[in-house]
Amino acid sequence: MKKTLLILIAISTFFSVDIFAQNGYCGMTTNEQIIIKERMMQNRANAVNSVQVRTGVMWVPIQFHILEDNDGGNRVNAVKVFEMLCALNEDYLDQDIQFYMKDKFNMVQSTSVNSNPNIGGPNNNPFAQTVMTQQKVLNAINIFITKDIPGGLGQTLGFYSPIFDWLVLKRSEVSAAKVETLTHELGHFFTLAHPFLGWDGDPYDPDVHGDPAPLNSPGGVKTELLNGSNCTFAADGFCDTKPNYLFGFGWPNCNFTDVVNDPNGENVGPTVQEENYMAYFTGCATEFTPEQKAAIAADLDNRPSLQTTLDLDITPFTEAVTQNFPINGEETPLFNIVGFDWEPVAGATSYFVEVDRQPTFSFDPQLKFVSGGTYVEFEDVFDANKTYYWRIKPIKEGNLCTGDVASTSFKTGSITGILDIKEVLNHTISPNPVGNGELLNVSIETNDSFDAVINVYNLSGQRLKEVNTTFAIGRTNHQLSINDLSEGMYIISIESENGVLTDKVFVTR
Repeated sequence: MKKTLLILIAISTFFSVDIFAQNGYCGMTTNEQIIIKERMMQNRANAVNSVQVRTGVMWVPIQFHILEDNDGGNRVNAVKVFEMLCALNEDYLDQDIQFYMKDKFNMVQSTSVNSNPNIGGPNNNPFAQTVMTQQKVLNAINIFITKDIPGGLGQTLGFYSPIFDWLVLKRSEVSAAKVETLTHELGHFFTLAHPFLGWDGDPYDPDVHGDPAPLNSPGGVKTELLNGSNCTFAADGFCDTKPNYLFGFGWPNCNFTDVVNDPNGENVGPTVQEENYMAYFTGCATEFTPEQKAAIAADLDNRPSLQTTLDLDITPFTEAVTQNFPINGEETPLFNIVGFDWEPVAGATSYFVEVDRQPTFSFDPQLKFVSGGTYVEFEDVFDANKTYYWRIKPIKEGNLCTGDVASTSFKTGSITGILDIKEVLNHTISPNPVGNGELLNVSIETNDSFDAVINVYNLSGQRLKEVNTTFAIGRTNHQLSINDLSEGMYIISIESENGVLTDKVFVTR
């Protein structure tokens, strides 16, 4: 992820404490990178005897697992996940690889894993393996997003585990601006080691390691030579990633100027590739090398579970989102059940809807994915007489990057939508839906008589009808005309001194 002093922690159940100590503050261990390097070299050998021809874009599925605390707090801002995925596709576009969400977000409640998803090493959390293994899905790249990833410096940003074949990202790294973290970790997923493999956690220092650099790195991997004579097996095994002995660690900019002599005494400083995604130069990443791209393609070709025949629609949305209900700034009839309605957007296959107490959606956001319609209800997440905000984003599998995110506010009412009239034995409201010219029948069976008001509200909280009545012992029927109501959802509320009874009814035309 190429961050100064921000090192990757990768996981393993069998690496000893000695190995972690050897790597100091490093994250992904030399041993783990050797595992993916060996897979890369095997892919390379297999490619000699096979021909893979990609005729178009390969759509690769990703399953995002969003960790939250046991109370539902401390989770990532969901819109930032969309933004990050869009930026990721820009980074991989020149390889004809694009990523899409296999399914809606998988919300995982675990304070323990949210705070520490590490398995193995000094920061081991055995419970994380149980939770994450249970949540992992087949036929997708599994990415877990957590609040924190404890590491040697407390600054770990993400990791890939070759043992469990999943990725973990720290919540702070989820945004379009910081997408290079995920781009880097997916490089590991597709068999790319660091170009400084063997120097992980122990950056070259002539006062410590000698001048010129030693033949073997501190991690035991051969030190890459400038003349390219050992490039196929030294360091990351690529000849077009030039010698790098962890030069980005602590370097303040994207222009490396130190003189560093390789074991042959040749200065490798001028050849350093600060822009490489797998290096550690902060904010410099823009590219993979051709050999790295070939390794990514070869690994994807050897992962049939990730290969799809999809041809997804990437055309941008041209319509803005129109939110119908709740109306901006108005009050809803109920507080514990709120329905949200919007106009369909051409090309959208689903919608992402989120509500929160803050307009930044950073307090306690509640979210839902909606497919097959333009209406959704949230229940038992609101307080009475409070202001909330809701936003909606149209989605299509091949394009999460366009489409306005419309956001408005509303205030909850004071009525609770529950059966709370002690005299009522049962009730029905029919027909539902109710069509043009039909009467709406409100039927209630009671064990005692009581006075009540039958109110009809629209979803913005406006009272459209008010009928005062008395319900006698036994069954009482009241009929309401709906001819003056437009098509849509309405709340029927029966209110008495002893409680409130509410139902939803849909009017068709």
